[in-house]
Amino acid sequence: MSQAPTKITFFEWLTPLVASGKKTITIRDVSESHYVPGTRVDVHTLEKDEYVCQIDILTVEQIAFEDIGEVHAAQEFLPLDELKPLIRKIYPEDDTFYVISYKLVS
Repeated sequence: MSQAPTKITFFEWLTPLVASGKKTITIRDVSESHYVPGTRVDVHTLEKDEYVCQIDILTVEQIAFEDIGEVHAAQEFLPLDELKPLIRKIYPEDDTFYVISYKLVS
């Protein structure tokens, strides 16, 4: 069995939302779905790999693209009409995703 990931990256412009506790989920593809509930991970910026904060992984749940809705947008702290195009831009070929919910370590 592989080791649970100990690090997660976010776009730099999203890290203040993670560090403030406003953003409480991230939606990733299967390659980034291996986070384990109950583990603590370091948050880094994707662009510069700078340490930001720590989060505790709460749940990892599979979701279809068409099922991503307003509740997810609120948890992402982004409007749904921005969230879905952003996911499509990052993962143009995927229809199955993983909602990783987390809480900020205070």
